[in-house]
Amino acid sequence: MEPMYYVGLDVHSEDHYCVKDGSGKVFAEGSLPATRLDLDLWMKTLPQPWSAAMEATMFTGWIYDHLKPHAAALKVAHPLMLRAIAAAKKKNDRIDAGKICDCLRCDFLPECHMASTAIRDGGARCATATCWCARWCR
Repeated sequence: MEPMYYVGLDVHSEDHYCVKDGSGKVFAEGSLPATRLDLDLWMKTLPQPWSAAMEATMFTGWIYDHLKPHAAALKVAHPLMLRAIAAAKKKNDRIDAGKICDCLRCDFLPECHMASTAIRDGGARCATATCWCARWCR
């Protein structure tokens, strides 16, 4: 049986990542621009198989959809519950990626539901239509 590698992602306009093996040894860490091309190039460097987790943010949807076909498992962490677990005096994106990775590796990730792409896209269309109607009705 192949060992699993765990990836913690702190996603914003730039993604920070931490990759660890099952024992917690850091395999790789760093940052990359949040673009599909950069994610594709980065995924080619990952050891196989890998499982990833990221905090739910406004960028999570498209990144989740892009990574899902390549990961053994992909999870989204509940942001408020994750903050309660990973509270620290020292905080930055690199450290956050490592903590998300550790929560995933130790099966301690406060997971939240990730709605399907169709539902997420429908919600965006409704929000856009509501905004357009509000402007038009002024």
